[in-house]
Amino acid sequence: MKNPLCSKAVNIDGKLMIEIPDPVVEKLAISSGDFVEFGSTKNVSFWKSENVDVPTDVFNALLEMFKTEDYVFQWLNKKQKYLLGKAPITLLNTSAGKEEVLGLIERLIRGDLS
Repeated sequence: MKNPLCSKAVNIDGKLMIEIPDPVVEKLAISSGDFVEFGSTKNVSFWKSENVDVPTDVFNALLEMFKTEDYVFQWLNKKQKYLLGKAPITLLNTSAGKEEVLGLIERLIRGDLS
């Protein structure tokens, strides 16, 4: 029996694309217009991101803290309890949200998790 979570590579307009199985789409709550980024290490990891430009000051602060872009984007897409369960990437559309994210980054750098 074929694994229902198995992905299939397809050629679309000369580009190799991965067809994501419906159960994975549902589990990740992927909808039309979302971007899914693939990072490869020993394991393949998935995370959902919105099409948001990360402000340079936010990106640089995170890069200094995490040292790799891969970790920066993973952190941006992970729900943070200190942001009321929201992923930082979802807050970067507004200046107030950006300030909230920068505030959390500053607290993490200082080690203030209160």
